[in-house]
Amino acid sequence: MLVGFHDRSFKVNDDEQAATPKVRGVACLDVGQNADNDIVVPLLSQPSALGKIHMGQDKHFYSNGSFNLVQLVLYLLKQTGPAHVFISSYSIAEDSLATLKKLQDKGDIWDIAFLIDNRVRTISPKPFDFLVTAFPDRYRCCALHAKVALIWNDNWHLSVVGSQNATHNPKLERGIIHTSQDIFYFDFKTLTHEFERGTT
Repeated sequence: MLVGFHDRSFKVNDDEQAATPKVRGVACLDVGQNADNDIVVPLLSQPSALGKIHMGQDKHFYSNGSFNLVQLVLYLLKQTGPAHVFISSYSIAEDSLATLKKLQDKGDIWDIAFLIDNRVRTISPKPFDFLVTAFPDRYRCCALHAKVALIWNDNWHLSVVGSQNATHNPKLERGIIHTSQDIFYFDFKTLTHEFERGTT
C-alpha cells in the first residue's frame, strides 16, 4: 500500500509489523513487558518538561491540560526536524490548524493528514471550514475517538497516543510517546485504512 505524501512517499508493506485484525473490528499489537520506558513525573504544565526523546525508549506522562496534542507535536518536531505528520483527533481548534499550516508552508512539516470525527462538521463548523480550505484532500472524517499523532522522517518514527485532542482543554490528560517502529507501523496502517475509507 502506498500513501502519497508528495515526493517523500512512505510505503508500508503487508509483511511489515502492523495492525493485524485478530477479531473483526479489533486491531492488536502485542508488546513485550521489557520495553524501555521513561516515566515522567510530576504533572506537566508544558511539553518541554518532557525532556529529550530517545530512540528505543517510550515516554509516559500526565499533563494538567496546559498543552494540547498539536502543541506536543510542535515540541517533538523541534527534536525530529522536518517530518511527515498524521493527526487523528475527536476535535480540533482553528488556531491549532493555523499553526500547522504555517509550519507546513515553512517546510518544517513536509506533509500532513488529518482524521477527525464526523461530528466536527456540525459541532465546530469554523475549524472544519478552515481544515477544508487549508488542507483540501488531506483530511477525512469517520466515527473516531482516537487521539494519535504520527511523526516520521528518515530518522524517527514517533507515535503519540493519549487522551489529548487538538483543542485546548484544561483537564488531566494522559499520553505515551512511542519510538518503536513496530508501534508506528501498527498505528500508521490502522489510521491509513480509516483515512482511505473516510468521507470529506
